[in-house]
Amino acid sequence: MGPRDESELFLKDPHQTPKQISDPESRNIFRHRTNLNLWFLSSHSLVFIFTSLLWGSLFYTMDLSLQSRKSIKPIDETKPLGNITTKAKLLTCGWTPEEAKALGCQYDILSNHWVPGLCMDQKAVEEYQTDESWFGFADENRTELLSIDTMSEMKYYYTSERDHIVHCAMLWRKQFRAFFEERDNLDTIIADSEHTMHCSQFLMDMSDKGPDYRNMPIKTWVGYAGCWVKE
Repeated sequence: MGPRDESELFLKDPHQTPKQISDPESRNIFRHRTNLNLWFLSSHSLVFIFTSLLWGSLFYTMDLSLQSRKSIKPIDETKPLGNITTKAKLLTCGWTPEEAKALGCQYDILSNHWVPGLCMDQKAVEEYQTDESWFGFADENRTELLSIDTMSEMKYYYTSERDHIVHCAMLWRKQFRAFFEERDNLDTIIADSEHTMHCSQFLMDMSDKGPDYRNMPIKTWVGYAGCWVKE
């Protein structure tokens, strides 16, 4: 094939149509190129459509996930947190039995404190008394038994370590009932974090004064708890 023949394989005018091309071989080349261009465009279009659908589905899934997360209200860390004593009025009993009585307070043998009458929990006291370790004595050897009235007038008196354990356990029960029932009146013993920490630590420390509980096996059952969430 000569130089002239080779040049005729290519279209002189790229914008010509097959009908405008008289040479059969050039017409075939033109049609081949046209088919290639159409295949190229269609393949890229399919890739574009598939990619668009893929990303669209991903964004839709992410949007649904975000909407579901928004339905759970996050904790507002900038909002000041209150506690059970917020907006509550504090009543006191003074510093002497006389002042306590004048202020309408009663002696609570469970907490060994004078307590304002509104916070007196007689049922908790009666539950505490059932253990019969609550009795107070004037001396360390616990030979001189005191009445409750006399106990309330003393600067201090003696009981037993058993009484201290029961005191902490019963206050824990009293505290739970008061919080669970959302009582309006709470004495400063069950509402005091320091006393709660003291009693819990005391109970743990007492386990070191008896048998070797650290090496005493016990079966522990696995449970599944719930969580009450206030809206």
